[in-house]
Amino acid sequence: MQFSTQSSSKPRLQNDTLGDQAIVQLNDAYAALDLTSFKAFAKEMVMTGGGKQQRKQEICKAIDMTNSKTGVYKKACDFVLAGMGLGV
Repeated sequence: MQFSTQSSSKPRLQNDTLGDQAIVQLNDAYAALDLTSFKAFAKEMVMTGGGKQQRKQEICKAIDMTNSKTGVYKKACDFVLAGMGLGV
């Protein structure tokens, strides 16, 4: 499944609900957790973020289908960065 990218640097969300600290937490979890636990952490982070529920569910489904921590990290990180307006 391929997600479309943001075409401008304008934040997609009016209020960035996750912020810079989310990237730090994601990095810490990546280093400390096994794949199953990391998937659960990443999905919880996505669902906590702002945006449309349907889109968040699509990202969580993609996380479930991913078989590597790096792939899970990329999907969750892209979600956080897009919410901050960094156009991923």
